[in-house]
Amino acid sequence: MTKSNLRQRLRAGHRLAGTFVKTASHQTVEVLGTSELDFIVIDAEHAPFSQNALDTCLLAARATQLPALVRIADSQPATILQALDMGATGLLVPHAKTVAGVQAVLACTQYRLGSRGFSNSSRAGQYGTTPMLQHVDASDQEVAVVFQIEDREAVEAIETLAAMEEVDAFLIGRADLALSYGVFDAAHPEVSAAAVRVCKACAAVNKPVGMFLADASELEHWRQLGVSLFVMGSDQAMLRAQANAVASQVRSAR
Repeated sequence: MTKSNLRQRLRAGHRLAGTFVKTASHQTVEVLGTSELDFIVIDAEHAPFSQNALDTCLLAARATQLPALVRIADSQPATILQALDMGATGLLVPHAKTVAGVQAVLACTQYRLGSRGFSNSSRAGQYGTTPMLQHVDASDQEVAVVFQIEDREAVEAIETLAAMEEVDAFLIGRADLALSYGVFDAAHPEVSAAAVRVCKACAAVNKPVGMFLADASELEHWRQLGVSLFVMGSDQAMLRAQANAVASQVRSAR
């Protein structure tokens, strides 16, 4: 199974490695497309992605066959539709809290079982060359939708949310969880306990769960708790880390 089948691999529980892209640069996406990453997340929530920049970066991802999720800035139908029509492999949806909220987003991503407005004239439909039925089938089968658990309300409802068959996976966001719990440390025991509860609830129903990690130091801990989807750092963090490593090597060379 190739890495282009992201939704299938995700639902099968394959261990997947990706990173956030926070630089609105198609060259960055092209470079990552030559790597062994399974996917990227284009961060249209916290990074300065205009519609044109998002479109170009998704073109680069498509050109290099790199699956690209878009972390959307909001859950408005138009926002969802534009990302999918531009050719996003799927969505990372912030602040999932309720069954009704999750269902509303899912409806916008599906043709047959939802309310997604049809167009095959976009990149997703190969600019009008993909027949209607083929486009509907491919989109409904392949679009991956991952919801972020980053609110106390969501943690308290996680057993119900995890049981939603239509959801492909959840991703734990500990920074926002910390704020939601009124603490300012993503490693706070209360936040860790909440993250463990999410992992256990998802494991109980074989629902894939993901985690953002700044580095690999905690990877094995969360893997043992059932995490299979790892968003590791970002393009910016990788660039800074490598720059610091090069500077250190030069200064320490004899």
